[in-house]
Amino acid sequence: MYETTFRIRPYSKRELASLYFPETPTVDSAVSNLRLWMKRNGEVLERLRETGYRTHSKIFTPRQVRILVEIFGEP
Repeated sequence: MYETTFRIRPYSKRELASLYFPETPTVDSAVSNLRLWMKRNGEVLERLRETGYRTHSKIFTPRQVRILVEIFGEP
């Protein structure tokens, strides 16, 4: 078996959502799940907005990915 190490780098919202929700049948469902996680956690949204994140952003910057990993853990 291969063990992969998660890297902090820019990720598209779809790519990161797929990593957090690999068992979700569609990428769109995975994105919806990630959005729901973020919406339910006020600290995440507040910290992301401080970095320039907007709801319709397609890409997470490395700084934004780091915030998500700090709060949700590695995917």
